[in-house]
Amino acid sequence: MRVLLISLLLIFFQWFASPSGTFQSIFPQKTILGIILDQSTQKPIPYANIGIPGSNIGTISNMDGTFDLLVPDKYLEDTLMVSALGYEFKKIPIHQLIQETYGVIYLTPNEKLLDEVIITGKRTKNRVFELGNNQSRGGVIENDTTYSGRSMALLIENSGPGFQKDFVFPVYLESARLKIFRNNLSAVKFRLRVNELDKTTGKPGMDLLQESLVVESDLKNGWLEFDLSNFNFLVNEPFFITFEQITDRNDRKAIADGYREFISKHPEKLISDTTIVDGKIEVKQKLIGAGIDIPGTFVAISTTELAKESFKSYVRETSFGDWEKVNGILTATVLLSNQPVSDKISSKKPSCENDPVCQANQLLEDFMNESNLPGLQLAVSKNGKAVYAVSKGFSSFENETPVSDSTKFRINSISKSVTSLGLVKLVESGEINLDTNIKTYLPDFPDKKFPITTRQLAGHIAGIRDYDESNMKDFIQGEHYGSMIEAVSIIKDDSLLFEPGSEFHYSTFGWNLIGAVLESVTRRNYLEFMEMEIFNPIGMTNTCGDNSMDVIPERATFYDSTGLANDLGDWSYKYSGGGLLSTVSDLLRFGNAVLHLPRSQKEILFSSMKTADGVETGYGLGWYIGKDKNGQTIWYHSGDSFSSSSHLVLYPDIELVIAFLGNSQEGAAFDIQEIGSLFYKESNLK
Repeated sequence: MRVLLISLLLIFFQWFASPSGTFQSIFPQKTILGIILDQSTQKPIPYANIGIPGSNIGTISNMDGTFDLLVPDKYLEDTLMVSALGYEFKKIPIHQLIQETYGVIYLTPNEKLLDEVIITGKRTKNRVFELGNNQSRGGVIENDTTYSGRSMALLIENSGPGFQKDFVFPVYLESARLKIFRNNLSAVKFRLRVNELDKTTGKPGMDLLQESLVVESDLKNGWLEFDLSNFNFLVNEPFFITFEQITDRNDRKAIADGYREFISKHPEKLISDTTIVDGKIEVKQKLIGAGIDIPGTFVAISTTELAKESFKSYVRETSFGDWEKVNGILTATVLLSNQPVSDKISSKKPSCENDPVCQANQLLEDFMNESNLPGLQLAVSKNGKAVYAVSKGFSSFENETPVSDSTKFRINSISKSVTSLGLVKLVESGEINLDTNIKTYLPDFPDKKFPITTRQLAGHIAGIRDYDESNMKDFIQGEHYGSMIEAVSIIKDDSLLFEPGSEFHYSTFGWNLIGAVLESVTRRNYLEFMEMEIFNPIGMTNTCGDNSMDVIPERATFYDSTGLANDLGDWSYKYSGGGLLSTVSDLLRFGNAVLHLPRSQKEILFSSMKTADGVETGYGLGWYIGKDKNGQTIWYHSGDSFSSSSHLVLYPDIELVIAFLGNSQEGAAFDIQEIGSLFYKESNLK
């Protein structure tokens, strides 16, 4: 069965939270209540595993050792298994526990010590290796609202894209990390386990690490880190790194309540199926096509063919459930060293303090680790000369194509800034009067309650609406438009939101109208005009319209918030307002061309618009105008859609230009000004 990323969620409900907050069973069951204690100390044992072997019936004890477990009637004659790392297993007949109001279960510490491992031989230089899968494309969630202890395991062996020829076992396990795609709970809690590779089944086997290492975090996305450096834990052969999710009753109630609310709003997403088990009807329900805002924790995975060929991942639903191999490869890595921590010679990484390139690289690396941005380009120029340029990640996950310096990204609303250069040239030549009614240039545009000027359109004070967020047709157009004049039909019959000049209201559709004005005045198609008058003279050879009718070489694949490739329709309706493709190299050329415009043209572009009552908007003609966090004057624009993101910043006083492009919306959160602060200090420039 094909595994979908994020958009396919397999949630098997054995109970639901009722409106009163209690749980309603959909088959006969009994509840076992109890506490797990240390036989020697009488102290509670947190996070002990309780369950029925070979089934998906199980849970994990709370911090105070208490637990509650629902047991369907068909399992009442089975045996309950209780275990905790560092303790002996215990088996208890379920019927014995059912008879008790509150069961007290004692576990005996495991006194068996592992044989000491002594490695002799010539001391070698310390080597640290990273193994595992560090690529992700979306995530999966399979929360059970009844039970706890779902585990995901990744086989760690020297394989895949990160193969290291110098690596040999035995090695010390220093740390592990798990990629969280998105966490919608107040906290995420996982226990790290290390399991042997069962040579017979190929599945995770016995626990190798006898310490309970639990990490709890309010992390919303990014890497969850597990530090094992204090254990000096030696592994002699390939092993499984296992992440066991810990959810308490409150977590499971929040999840169940959230699903119930989602189902009430989207009943079409719920599919019920009945099966006959031991002569009785049981109902299993599957939730499909859900979004990433439902409660739970989405763990990052990779489903590329390369990942599936290189790695092996297994999942079990509870602590004593059966391990099942899955196609979605867990995104997790480990650091391994050929020397124990105590034997290492301390060393410091080279300082990045006075190296802006090193610092920028680290910022980008951290951002890509913390976000789910598939790929990006970033470039910086000073005095017209490129001083930094980098391409990271994938242009296409499906084809495993890395981003290159010629990969074309959507520049979104930076298209307005690019269009502004064409507009100001026509203003300077006298072909467009910014303060003339646009009907002078577009006579077929319907009369509105008030006249509209091109200047008002360019400054977002014309009263033209922006996207209707409740209507996805505004964002995803199915029709292809041959010109910006044709695309005006989308909003031509809409009423104005307010009297032009009285308010600032950002509008991409207003800039689409400007594209139509350019076509009317020049008698040329918008893209043809921009190519001949702007792109070619500047040298923007990788800039064009995102035309779905054309095959565009080296065009990036764009990914929506679910992690799936999604082009979001035809973008011909907004070339001039948000529909251009480009590269950061082209945007640097464009930014430097703007910095060297005649003063008269820069005054037109970068004078803040004012509303009728004299309030400055901070927006000129296609550009925001302001100061960065350190007080430097900047001209800038950003843009994002559901599947792409972009930033362009110009520092006119020091002729610094910075451009950033990404192929999903996550890049909108990147702090482009932080890059600026690294490069505009004279002492840092080379």
